[in-house]
Amino acid sequence: MRSGFYRRALLVLALTLAVVMPCVLLSLPAAAAKTVKVTADSRLTHQGAKGDTIIEGGLSIEYDDIRITADKATVNMSAGTALLTGGVTLVQGDVRLTSDAMNINMKADEATMSGNVRLTKLEEQQERDAAGKPVTSTITLACSTLKISTATQDFEADGKVTLGKGGQTAQCDHAVYSSSAKSVVLSGAVTIKGEDNESIKCDKATIYTDRDRLEAEGKSMEIVFSI
Repeated sequence: MRSGFYRRALLVLALTLAVVMPCVLLSLPAAAAKTVKVTADSRLTHQGAKGDTIIEGGLSIEYDDIRITADKATVNMSAGTALLTGGVTLVQGDVRLTSDAMNINMKADEATMSGNVRLTKLEEQQERDAAGKPVTSTITLACSTLKISTATQDFEADGKVTLGKGGQTAQCDHAVYSSSAKSVVLSGAVTIKGEDNESIKCDKATIYTDRDRLEAEGKSMEIVFSI
C-alpha cells in the first residue's frame, strides 16, 4: 500500500515539474535592447526599419554612454550598424576618438576607425599626490586604422602608430591596448624615446599606462642615453 502511494506521489511530482519548468524558462526576461538616438541637422532619408537610413549635413548618434558625431552616416537599424564619414568623433567616458571614417556595430560593441585616427584617453596612475589622491595621465595615440571594443575600451592600432604618455613617445607598426592590464603592447620597428632623451629600439615592447614602466624584448636591442 505504502509503495503504491509513494509511486503515485512521485508520478504527480514528475507531472507537476513537467508543466511548471517550461513556464519558468519561458518567463525569463530577454536581454535588454539598446536605445539608440539619432539626431539629424539637415537631411534624413529613411527606408524602413529593415532598410538603410541615410543622414547628411551633420548628425549625432547616442546610445549607452557613447556619443558619436559626423558629417554623414548610413545607418541600418535592423543590423545595428552604421558607416560614418567626415569629421567623425566618438566620445565615451574618458576616451575621445577622431577619424575620417568609422564602421560601427552597436550590437557587437565594436567600432573600426580609419584615416587620420587620433585617440586621447585619461588613465589613473598608481602614483598618488601629496593629498593621497591618484594622479591622472593623458595617453595619446595616432595611427591609420584602429579597432576598439566599446564594451571594454580595448583596442588595436595599425599603420604608423605613435603613442604618447607624459614625456615618453613611442613609434611602431602595431599596438594593442588592454584596459584590464593597463598596458600597450607595441610591435614592429619599435622606437621609444624617454623624457630624458634616452631611446630604445627593439622588436617588441610593453608600456604600462598606469605607471612609469616599460619592458622591451628582441634579438638585437639598442638603448642610447646621455651621462
